[in-house]
Amino acid sequence: MTDIIIFVVWLTIGFIVYRLVSKKSVKTKSSNYKINKSSPLFSSDYYPINKTVNQELYQPVAKWSGRLILRVEQVQERFVEFEVQNAPDSYIYLLGKVVKLRWGSHKKVQEYVKRVSFDVNFIKQTKKSQQKGMIHPVRLDGLSQVDPLESLAGARPIDDVCVMLSNPEVGTNAQGETELIIDSEPTQIVGRFVGLVKILSRVDSKSDLFQVRHHNKATTNFYKGIEEIICIPQVPEDTRGIARSSNKGIEKSQLNLQGWYIYGAYNAEGTFVVQAIEPRALVQLEPQKVITKSSEIFKYINRGMWAKIKLLKGKCQTVLLADNQKNKQTAVSQWKLGDKAIAIHLFGGIGGEKAETAAWLPVPGHLSYGIAEVVRDSFTDELRFDIIYYQVYGHNVDGIVSGSITWAAYMGSLWQGWLGTRPVSDILLKYEPITTDYDFDGVKLSPLTEFIEEQREIMARYRVGDGTGASIITPTASCVQDSNQALYATVHDIRKFVELNPTINDWLKNNPEDKQTQYFKELISLGDNLEKQLIPLGVIRKDWQKNVKDLFGTNNKNDNIITTVIKMLKSWRTVFPKRAQDETTKIFIKQGAMAWVLRTNQVGGFDYTIAPVAPTTLFKS
Repeated sequence: MTDIIIFVVWLTIGFIVYRLVSKKSVKTKSSNYKINKSSPLFSSDYYPINKTVNQELYQPVAKWSGRLILRVEQVQERFVEFEVQNAPDSYIYLLGKVVKLRWGSHKKVQEYVKRVSFDVNFIKQTKKSQQKGMIHPVRLDGLSQVDPLESLAGARPIDDVCVMLSNPEVGTNAQGETELIIDSEPTQIVGRFVGLVKILSRVDSKSDLFQVRHHNKATTNFYKGIEEIICIPQVPEDTRGIARSSNKGIEKSQLNLQGWYIYGAYNAEGTFVVQAIEPRALVQLEPQKVITKSSEIFKYINRGMWAKIKLLKGKCQTVLLADNQKNKQTAVSQWKLGDKAIAIHLFGGIGGEKAETAAWLPVPGHLSYGIAEVVRDSFTDELRFDIIYYQVYGHNVDGIVSGSITWAAYMGSLWQGWLGTRPVSDILLKYEPITTDYDFDGVKLSPLTEFIEEQREIMARYRVGDGTGASIITPTASCVQDSNQALYATVHDIRKFVELNPTINDWLKNNPEDKQTQYFKELISLGDNLEKQLIPLGVIRKDWQKNVKDLFGTNNKNDNIITTVIKMLKSWRTVFPKRAQDETTKIFIKQGAMAWVLRTNQVGGFDYTIAPVAPTTLFKS
């Protein structure tokens, strides 16, 4: 009860401060996106598509990737244009060409498109937000029935959203034009190619050129690898005077020993320009520490995960939480090629000389979900994690777009990523009852697929603010509620579907000892426990139960302090991202899940003007 009272007090103060600050100025402010856009290296146009690469050193980031182009003039035929930047060998002739990209005609796909298509008309609150430097989909204002592909292409003022496509169908329309037809939302990426290098040295003190050595598959390390001079640009400072990444001393980083995945492309002069980095040590299936005792696991979650954070600046931690496993080898061996896990992402704050907030204020951070998959690394042949986030993200000054996005694009981007400036915790939860695809006598269910689809629907709605043009995060509404809604709705909807399906019920009754039956029982138990966490007062939000259109981030335009507090009290445990991550992780572990924790603390080059600050629940300790 004390926690609730403290929460209400903090909420009220935060709301008042937010309103006062928001009314301070009507002068249009700059944005981090505008600053980045002023540099030619940020633009996709800077990198010629026809530049070839040494395939021993670099590989395409995806079989199909390219740049989305919005068609503002709307016709009956709905599509966006797609500049092809990577294509399979059989379609290599499409490189550099602009083709049509549209949704498939399958019933389920079209139902999804219809649900999340909106007439977009900016409201007063959206225009005020623009004056604060927030990036809103200005080209969509006034358009009718904007679908989720159009909202992705038009999310920024210019056509600079680059994506990869999952198994598009290649076709030719009646006019003889090439079309790419998709059934799922494209995933945002950064760069056209990826390589694995160890940074040797800076060429000279006044340049952004670095001597690197590529990984040598024959020696299984960087010994005798091909050397190259690449560019790791020092990006400009943002509106708060903080550079999103630093190249200073990056060659001295401890993580340089295992190397970096570098994402980027060659410029016209033939120099590979890095647009994003990813530390190899972070995603290897080689944890620094394994905890197998239940008491120690929960101690680590409660106190150890963010301990001594300032001393860990520039470093990463990888910890495997494996309750009841015999030893490290046994625990690691449970993670096999093709295994998938739910990722819970949480970032903290920025302190130090250029701190983003006053030291006495709480640091809520940001939470989102994603999917991690164990894949075979094509450079090293070792197993590694590949993470795609499902970012439920409000409109912001960075131009980060709500949607599915690769780790490299969201975390590792030198221009927009959080790797270099914020401490981050990605917890990968391996739990077979939710990652298993069920087959009940021909009736198939995939909880993981349902979870992804729930997230995609919310992310698409966030991009257009349910037609208002604004999804705005405030002290009283954060993305964590809507991200958690997707998790809860997944289990809830599956339970309802099964209850109403006699074929599944008969199968469960007739196969009580089958592994699927046991998994399904555990899945329902997970849903019950999640409900207790998400709705602590026993009041289920009607929109969560009935899946009506009412999200925190898109439906808070007319809230006053009273209605806002009432809303938050109904799901107060989920308001603070850290508490949501901690409690959700504990629920999964108690259910038998394994958890792989990936922690980074302002990784890359060293910026002495900032320090990592752990996310908090109510008040910083």
